[in-house]
Amino acid sequence: MQNDNEIFEELKRSADLNPRTEFVNDTRHLLLKKANHIRKVSKIKKLSYYWSVVIATVAITAWTFLFGGNQYIVKSYHTVMSSIPKNNEESMTASNKNPSVFIYHTHNTESFTPLLKNKNPDEAYDKNKNITMVGAELTRSLKKKNINVLHSTTDFEQKLRNRNLDYSKIYDISGKEVQTVLDKNNNLKLIIDIHRDTQLKDATTIRIDGKDVASVSFVVSENSPNFKENRKIANLFHQKLEKKYPGLSRGVLLKKSQTKNPYKQNFYNHDLFANSLLLQIGGVENTIDEENRSVELLAEIIDEILVELN
Repeated sequence: MQNDNEIFEELKRSADLNPRTEFVNDTRHLLLKKANHIRKVSKIKKLSYYWSVVIATVAITAWTFLFGGNQYIVKSYHTVMSSIPKNNEESMTASNKNPSVFIYHTHNTESFTPLLKNKNPDEAYDKNKNITMVGAELTRSLKKKNINVLHSTTDFEQKLRNRNLDYSKIYDISGKEVQTVLDKNNNLKLIIDIHRDTQLKDATTIRIDGKDVASVSFVVSENSPNFKENRKIANLFHQKLEKKYPGLSRGVLLKKSQTKNPYKQNFYNHDLFANSLLLQIGGVENTIDEENRSVELLAEIIDEILVELN
């Protein structure tokens, strides 16, 4: 049996044909009839597609508005959108699990006069609007850099009052939480106790890129058994800040207890961990915006230092 190629080859080699006029006319008529049939089928397919779309649209509309389908659509929309990371949200890969940084606030009620709309610096304390907001902003900034952070907003001052203890014992209270965190997390690289200074705005504000930014300072206990390590990490922060943002850091302040009684000396919990910082961000008269601008710059330095500590 011949295949198509063989048939075509034979046709090419065959002599020219001179069909009768009747055959030509009949063939032309047959081809026109076939073409008309094809056009009709194509038109019917197009109409069928059109009406299918119309019917589907009407059905979806009826389901949505008459049978509660809109609730399903809204729910599905929110489910899909919630799974998409937003640029201004913290990174999904960073969390408070297995943290490399622990942030807390021994003097958790320290606040700011602009935030409280109170011009008296001596009254700039509040249970809700306070320095923990600055810690929360630093936590967000670090998580955006994929740094796992644990942030404590524990009200240590309330714990102090509940136990009827003197205010000088507050580091004993916060220190217990620091030790608990250390016991549960073996990968901690840095512990930061964030405060605000008591100094006024002129002394705690710097201009960077045309905007006011809260300056920072570091306090280190000279009595701490980890004094050399504590001072080393504080100096590292100061040097990096000074190099990148001159004037942002007001330096490292060394504090020494007058008493020789080890039970009455204030180590600022630095004795619990070598890479411990007491970080003062801004002062009593700085605004939250100024604090947050400082936090953004600090996050860059923390990111750099954590790489060096690994």
